[in-house]
Amino acid sequence: MDESDKRPDRDRRIALDARDWIVRLASGDAGEADLRAFKAWRDAAPEHGLAFERERRFWQELQVLEGALARPAAEVRARPAVSRRGFVVGGALAAGAAGVALMPRLERLWQADFTTAVGEQKEVALPDGSVATLNTDSAIAVDFRPDLRLVRLLGGEAVFKVKPGASVPFRVASLDGNSDALDAQFSVNAVDGVATVTVANGRAHVSAPAAATAASLRDGGGVELRDDEQTSYSAGRPPRPAMAVDSGAVLAWRSGRVIFEGRPFSSAVAELGRYVPERIVLGPAVASDLPVSAIFSTREALSAVQALAKTQGLTARRIPGVAIIIA
Repeated sequence: MDESDKRPDRDRRIALDARDWIVRLASGDAGEADLRAFKAWRDAAPEHGLAFERERRFWQELQVLEGALARPAAEVRARPAVSRRGFVVGGALAAGAAGVALMPRLERLWQADFTTAVGEQKEVALPDGSVATLNTDSAIAVDFRPDLRLVRLLGGEAVFKVKPGASVPFRVASLDGNSDALDAQFSVNAVDGVATVTVANGRAHVSAPAAATAASLRDGGGVELRDDEQTSYSAGRPPRPAMAVDSGAVLAWRSGRVIFEGRPFSSAVAELGRYVPERIVLGPAVASDLPVSAIFSTREALSAVQALAKTQGLTARRIPGVAIIIA
């Protein structure tokens, strides 16, 4: 058999490997070791990167298809793991459609330098001696330059303890906005299309919309944050005025706690949902705006979800690996 005869088999094997990587990276359980292994495979040959890009586009097309065929929003949408067999044995469309909701996670893993899986937290030393602490299901890309210490928060949440004394700003870019600091400890949370910036101590300047590498706008707009202050913005929108917050409560997740003080029930459930692998679905009769005040452990997130439901006279039914239904 000459080389041309072997090519179809080799291409098919590469395509199957690319699908395996799609499944693994989109599972929510991929860690840094998986990410390093993926990048090593992708960079081993040009064909690998091309095959992965083809599979990624295929999933994106299925995402559009799933949107066109979507059922009512209250209905459960499964997130099961998908095996290679699911793609190969007559089930490519169904298997892909079950996982396309995870495309945002797949997109950010493609770009990330450091990640955490669902329920994981991790401390990362940055090149200048600053420290980033990543919360559950989060990803950052590090792009330090001579004139800018740039970190891109691709999704999730992280606290940044900036090493003082540098002459160039430390910037966290997320959702078309920038948070600049020279000596501060602050967090950026980018979840559900909203970026929330909280300063525990020091100062940070938040500007949006702004390109990640844009010059600082300290003299021309944006919001200046000081100790125990917070702002938020969505893509394409300017940041809201600074407001006072309890940064200790906002950042309690670093010690394994989430603290709710008069938070709407649906928002509290969504926050706890970041620490469990299943999708949480609220039944149609649930009063989502009722205020909740409580302290829960992130290490026992499932029990916390069940306890939170119980406070409202509700039950939380878990379908492992698929969904938690509160009704």
